Amino acid sequence: MGNENNELRMTHSCILSRGDEKFVRVTFEGDKTYAEGIVPSGEIETYRGFTEEEVEQLKLYLKLNKDEIMNKAKNITGIMHWF
Repeated sequence: MGNENNELRMTHSCILSRGDEKFVRVTFEGDKTYAEGIVPSGEIETYRGFTEEEVEQLKLYLKLNKDEIMNKAKNITGIMHWF
């Protein structure tokens, strides 16, 4: 996908909220690629270095794995819990 050595790192935030909506920000990074999306909607908000087809694949990945990503995000304590 989009980068020469095909290594793509995925990271995600803790559970975030906006009003009643709960979501997780997910970032995909390669040497020359970057994309940021949201779970559970599966939308990619910003990207560079990926083709449209690759962005569609990232969206599908987010949608198919939203439950697992949300569950993992529950285990991360956000910085706001420190205050």
